[in-house]
Amino acid sequence: MHQIETIAMFWAHYDDDLVFANPTLLQALADGHRAHTFFFTGSDAGKGVSEYADGRERGIRAAYDTMRGGSGAWSDETVVLSSGLTVTVTRPDGDDRISLSFLRLPDGGLRGGGYAVTGWHSLPKLLSGELPAIRTIDDEQSVTLEQLRSTVAELVALHDPTIVIANYPGFEDVDGDDHPDHQTVGRVVASVVEAGVIPAEKVRYAIGYPGARRPANIDPILLDRKLTAFAAYGANDPVVAREAVRDYLGVRGFGEWLQREYLVPHSELGPHPQQ
Repeated sequence: MHQIETIAMFWAHYDDDLVFANPTLLQALADGHRAHTFFFTGSDAGKGVSEYADGRERGIRAAYDTMRGGSGAWSDETVVLSSGLTVTVTRPDGDDRISLSFLRLPDGGLRGGGYAVTGWHSLPKLLSGELPAIRTIDDEQSVTLEQLRSTVAELVALHDPTIVIANYPGFEDVDGDDHPDHQTVGRVVASVVEAGVIPAEKVRYAIGYPGARRPANIDPILLDRKLTAFAAYGANDPVVAREAVRDYLGVRGFGEWLQREYLVPHSELGPHPQQ
């Protein structure tokens, strides 16, 4: 009997894991491993609490159903963490291998400055110190950078993962061609690693938008499985929704990202500023 392994993941948006850390994730679930995923933002694209954001949450549940080979109801629980943050944790009924945690901070947008509807709050502004705290879009709880770092440390300790995967920090990305929310999440996780709280050898960072400049590297069979999972999500996201699974390869940006997966060990990040 093989040993059950555990993946703990930290992402900016509801589809980052599906796009940038697959087929690693779907293979892990197919092998019976555990996956605990924490999403920093409500992925609302400046709409705040909305049908759009709710749809993306339904979509990520549907994608995990596809990857785990199951279907049915999910149950939500409100959890107060030791960091002081309140999150919604959702799990598929009858399958304790999987949990998704939603903090629902505002999406920062492609420029990182946030949106009017959510008070121009954003993760990059929090990381830079421009804002001492930002508010979640649903319950307007105030969130500090130290609370985010403490939350990452707390969840890693709770789940005791074999591997930790997060968005790529992009310290060397002088052109800024990745989503600023991606970079910020990666930098928050990297700072916890650098503090010695998470063993560096466990940590991998998934390259985001800049991965499109690298060669496509996913086996065709695994790509089909990846596209099927993403299509389950995409059916709930009107920005990317398409009629057929293979049509997602024609979606601007996504078509390139979906054909690639590049996970970088923490040791290969190179010199970077402490934040």
